[in-house]
Amino acid sequence: MENPADRLKPLINCPSCQKKYDPKRVLLLAEDSKKTALHLECTACGASSLVFVSLGRMGAVSLGMLTDLDREEASRFYGREAVSSDDALSMHRFLMDFHGGASGCLPQERRKR
Repeated sequence: MENPADRLKPLINCPSCQKKYDPKRVLLLAEDSKKTALHLECTACGASSLVFVSLGRMGAVSLGMLTDLDREEASRFYGREAVSSDDALSMHRFLMDFHGGASGCLPQERRKR
């Protein structure tokens, strides 16, 4: 049975260079009967995009945006819980009181020696 996302892949062009995406560089993030989410990497210019396609009564509607997420990051983070306002306030409070370099925020085992 054909994957519906496969029909979309040859139709999508890179927003940066307008080249067609290589279907091998299209990652299906999520799909149901009316919507599809894709991560696309352009082999011509290296730009990555997130593309959302929804099907409704009036036809297909799509939204695309450039992203700095690579394939692995998009796969790992897509669909996860968003950062809450409480999370943002906690980080703000932490940074207001923090005095030191960025390495001081990392766990000991992740610091470069």
